[in-house]
Amino acid sequence: MEFLISLYERWLEIPRWQKWLIISAIGAIIFALLYYIRIVPLQDTLEAEKRRMESLSLVVNRLKTIERRKLDLEKTIRKLERRIEQIESELPSGREDVSRIIKSISDADSGVQVVSIERGAPVEKKYYVEVPYSLKLKATYPEFLSWCEKLSRANRILNFGDLSLKAIEVDEKDKKLEDERYTTLVELQIKAFNLKR
Repeated sequence: MEFLISLYERWLEIPRWQKWLIISAIGAIIFALLYYIRIVPLQDTLEAEKRRMESLSLVVNRLKTIERRKLDLEKTIRKLERRIEQIESELPSGREDVSRIIKSISDADSGVQVVSIERGAPVEKKYYVEVPYSLKLKATYPEFLSWCEKLSRANRILNFGDLSLKAIEVDEKDKKLEDERYTTLVELQIKAFNLKR
């Protein structure tokens, strides 16, 4: 206790300006200690959280970009699926008879007479079956062209292959009234496609 009393007496003897200097120094030391003990670690934590927030915002931006791409890809996939369905609807499924399509176009006032239709052996491909047909037709050249246009609008995928056009020579003795109007004998290869399921 005497130590405190002697310390107090010494304090009273010190001039006022030195007292303020000592109090200021002690305050500065306390402030520095508090700053380094409490504030510096908080600042470090704040900086670490800012860096973490920046990296997370980068991740969020990347994820938003990926989400937009995903949505665009989903739209594209839906469009492609609709396109595939449309193409599949145009491909014969195997239930349609191509010879019936050809005959219906020929019978529909096209002026083309079907002499014969021969179906070839189907050829298996990776995603479809190719079915060749050999056709013999009688027509005039303009009627044949019109028939080809109608066949192209038949909403089925058909490829024309080899084509042979020959003039029909009519003997005066063998002339028949119905054959008189046909001037061209057409031999045609057509490939029809059936979708594999």
